[in-house]
Amino acid sequence: MTRNSPVYGFNQVMLFVVLLFGILYFAKPFLIPVAIAGMMAMLLVPACRRLEHWGLPRGPAAGICVLTALVLLSGVFYVLFYQMMSLGTDIPAIASKLNAMLNNAHQFISEHFQLPIAEQKDYLQRQVAGLSSLAGKFIGDIFRSVLSFLVHLLIVTAYTLLLLIYRGRIKTFVLRLVAQYAGEENTKNAQRVIEKITRVASAYLTGVFSVALIFSVINSVGLIIIGIENALFFGIMVAFINIIPYIGSVAGSSVVVLYTLITRDTLVTPLIVAVFFIVLQQIDSYVLTPKITGGKIQLSALFTIMALLLGSLVWGVAGMILFVPFLGVAKIIFDHVDSLKPYGYLIGVH
Repeated sequence: MTRNSPVYGFNQVMLFVVLLFGILYFAKPFLIPVAIAGMMAMLLVPACRRLEHWGLPRGPAAGICVLTALVLLSGVFYVLFYQMMSLGTDIPAIASKLNAMLNNAHQFISEHFQLPIAEQKDYLQRQVAGLSSLAGKFIGDIFRSVLSFLVHLLIVTAYTLLLLIYRGRIKTFVLRLVAQYAGEENTKNAQRVIEKITRVASAYLTGVFSVALIFSVINSVGLIIIGIENALFFGIMVAFINIIPYIGSVAGSSVVVLYTLITRDTLVTPLIVAVFFIVLQQIDSYVLTPKITGGKIQLSALFTIMALLLGSLVWGVAGMILFVPFLGVAKIIFDHVDSLKPYGYLIGVH
């Protein structure tokens, strides 16, 4: 088999793909914080440049940007935590409502399937007993998860700060690699690609978070008007889950509809909530997102969904959020390298 044969080229591509996803999967404890920090650094680059333009040294400018972002995120997490504590007070009422619904279900099954209620309850009690034995482990897992989150937040913060400070050195390193392996004549093209990646990624991420903030307000106000308890919590939660393309909006709104279905004695309120979120999804899909983030990352729906599924498989929730911008960055690179332009055409919309 010669190096110029199509089979040899296909084998090389497949080997690269296998190695790439193998490294992404097995090195995810190291790579996920770096990837999140990279996205955050790209998001903060314009603000950091503005502060540097005003005469602030790069280190203090980066520190101010990271600290401001950390304060804003802490504020969002505080509101969510406070609302979750408030939601916890509704658990007895929710449990009582669920118990009534289970009794109705028992009665329906007994009448239509001739399965005695005693046997149904005995089966459910065995399942609950098995679950209750895991309660201690579950609480321990929550505690460890909180500690892990705080540690990872510290690591991501440090990475973001250092990436902002050393972004010039990293750019020079990439340009020197291009000059060494592709020739000096390609360095200008590489510099344009780097600048476009930074500009597009920053604009896209800014747009995504802007949409999330706008919908946090709209969702919360709408749910308050409808009369949903803990509207602020659900409004913010749905808005930020919506960051995950296609899947997020359906998943987040389904949680709120299910909550109202359990806590209300009528189907009218869940129906109103469902219609409310359907209308908002249409506004998001056809008005807000195209105006704010549209044109930033030109990816086809097919490959966006594939990126979501691959991201979920490799990195879980973090992958579902990060792999779409990664694919957008890959498209920019493909569009500026002649041998890779067919791949850019394949995953794009034009």
